[in-house]
Amino acid sequence: MMRNSKMYEQLFDLIDDFTKSKTGRLIKRKSLLDDLEASIQPSGKNFSVTFDWDRRIKGGKQLDVGQHYKKVELQFKDQSYILSELFLGTHSPPQFTGQTSFLYTKGYSFKKKFYYRLLIPLERELRYHYILGTRSSEINGDSLIFRIIQNDKKKYFLIIESEFKQSYDEFSEKTFALKNALGYLTGYLAGNGGYFFAYTKKKMEAPAHIYRCEFRNTIISGYAPLNSNPYSYLHSNKKLAKKYYDKKLLRTINQDEFSLLCQRLYDSVELSSAIILMLESSVASLLFMPGGYAIVLETLADIIKPKKKQKVAPMTKSLSKKVRQECSAVIEKYKNEFSKDNHQALLDRISWLNQATNKAKLRAPFDYLKIDLLEEDLDILQARNDFLHGRVPDMTKGGEVRSLDRQNKDLYYASVRFYTLLNILILKWIGYDNRVVNYPKINEAFTEIKLKEEPYRQI
Repeated sequence: MMRNSKMYEQLFDLIDDFTKSKTGRLIKRKSLLDDLEASIQPSGKNFSVTFDWDRRIKGGKQLDVGQHYKKVELQFKDQSYILSELFLGTHSPPQFTGQTSFLYTKGYSFKKKFYYRLLIPLERELRYHYILGTRSSEINGDSLIFRIIQNDKKKYFLIIESEFKQSYDEFSEKTFALKNALGYLTGYLAGNGGYFFAYTKKKMEAPAHIYRCEFRNTIISGYAPLNSNPYSYLHSNKKLAKKYYDKKLLRTINQDEFSLLCQRLYDSVELSSAIILMLESSVASLLFMPGGYAIVLETLADIIKPKKKQKVAPMTKSLSKKVRQECSAVIEKYKNEFSKDNHQALLDRISWLNQATNKAKLRAPFDYLKIDLLEEDLDILQARNDFLHGRVPDMTKGGEVRSLDRQNKDLYYASVRFYTLLNILILKWIGYDNRVVNYPKINEAFTEIKLKEEPYRQI
């Protein structure tokens, strides 16, 4: 984490100015909003715009809650901002209050190419030093630099920048991928809102424009796939931690691996969605946590696969055809014993006889990457239907008499087992060949499921 740098002081001041209430004048020609005095102030992730309305009807029209106005100018003495959209939410006569999430300096063009820098205010410090061994990522040949900086007011910011001149869409899509990659690896997805600073010159000394936009909510979980400091998780077993440390058995993600992760997130909306769901599952309740991870694995099974289709069906095509024909013959033989609907339902089911099992589908990406699975891993894959249907898997064979506490521990064990498997899969896919945190082992004292496994699993 870098301390405050003079090159960013101006940007911090501009962001700080956004957090202050200001009064200006709304400009929206041929609109009821035109030439109204209004004030703007932060309101959560958004901004509230308030103004008095003392004209009930103008030209046969009137203002009302629920109305949307696009590209409304808010003019101050020294600057004008464009509100991408203003939504009128409440009316307490004579005052209206609207909400806006996206605003930018007048004259800014999303299509024009600029040199960009993105600043995201953080809720707390984002630490990555034992996880990432780089502060840059290459996406489509563009090297993006990121850093965490604390300003003089002890507020933290994630900063992403590029020396490549590009449009807003190009830069924002790259920063979105990098932000998601960083969120996955650290368990901290920076969100809420960000400030894009656009520069006309490569030195990026004074921004020509500012665009403030809303992001999805920040996610901060207690889980990260790896950590090169063994004392972080083995604080109660310092002897074992010393062994990992002295032998240098753990390492961080390098630049090539991080770049590949960012590139794949940039290229795939499906992968980005899976990573977001994985993060959201990490902060969900125990009832939804393992089910979310199961859905992520199903998504990855459709992404991480060879170009040539894998054979996961129980039978060959020729054998499947023979079996289906014989089964159909038996159904036809006894067709008079069934109702017409049931007869057709049985014939329809026969056509699915050779469908791959859910366990085989979930195992396929591991087989493709030649990842050896433990028996305990296979048990979790087998329990997939329990997760998705809201059932609690019985990991200790305790039966129906299990206490609520035991059920919760079974759910947690299943969750961290699934989470660890997802990390093994994703990191192996980007070329990482070291060790991931083995959460089922780390948490065995809580789950009361003893394992003959190491606290870090070799990929």
